[in-house]
Amino acid sequence: MLVDLDRRTVATIRRVVPQSGLGPFFAEIFPLLRGQLAAQGATPAGPPLARYYNGDRAAFDVESGIPFTGPFRPTGEARVMELPRRAAKLTHVGSYETLHPEYQRLEQWVGEQGLKAVAGPWEVYLSEPGTPEAALRTEVYWPVAT
Repeated sequence: MLVDLDRRTVATIRRVVPQSGLGPFFAEIFPLLRGQLAAQGATPAGPPLARYYNGDRAAFDVESGIPFTGPFRPTGEARVMELPRRAAKLTHVGSYETLHPEYQRLEQWVGEQGLKAVAGPWEVYLSEPGTPEAALRTEVYWPVAT
């Protein structure tokens, strides 16, 4: 499904990590960013997310962060980015390990609609930590040219 999104500003950290290192990366940076946002008076404005700039499972170029409102000046590795405003979207239920086919499905759907997929698809993690794998809910977005 094609969606037009509201403006979302995100505090992020970008690194290259193997697929096996994604969990530890998220466990490190999400609390770090929440702390930096709170210290500066900014407020989280949605669930955490991860944006992928390549498909190399041995070395994902991944930018992960937290949408926010309010004042925030990035420090250290942190930066601020704005998500694309138009994207194809689907919701995946199940393990993160089974997300890869969803990207293929989205990319195919975008082409069938005569749209052009652009770099930087992202995932939004809707489930709370501790949710059983079979019940995990993840929104997957693939930006399209406007």
